[in-house]
Amino acid sequence: MTLPTLLVIEDGDEYTLRFQRFLGQAIAFHRAISLASARVALGGQPLGLLLDLDFRRTPREDLVDDQGRANLSLSEGRFAPLSEQQGILILRALRAEGCALPALLFADLSDENQIRYLEAALAPLRIIPSDESLPNIAAEIRRLATVAK
Repeated sequence: MTLPTLLVIEDGDEYTLRFQRFLGQAIAFHRAISLASARVALGGQPLGLLLDLDFRRTPREDLVDDQGRANLSLSEGRFAPLSEQQGILILRALRAEGCALPALLFADLSDENQIRYLEAALAPLRIIPSDESLPNIAAEIRRLATVAK
């Protein structure tokens, strides 16, 4: 039996390892660390996307700007804002390229208007805050893997 696959886009491996530990018997998780590696991984036809927001550990040349361009020569002042919202920028670039997979973005955003805007502009998207319980996160991931089929 082939497991449904979800693509985890993060600069580390914390989400991937956590999800594999709790849900790996029912769902396969593949990891991408940048927009470029996410594009390649989409060839494996995942059913959905799980994105981290902050990519501070990513090399500067792998970050993308708000136009989806990489290989930027970034000053420290430009690096921080791009790395802190990289998950949104990667998803925006994927949506612009026609990727319509449902997505979960793990982000602590305090502005409800921003959350509503992002969920509408980058739909299908649900933003999951860090204080969400693990059982609720697991339920969202299971839903994503089944609804997307």
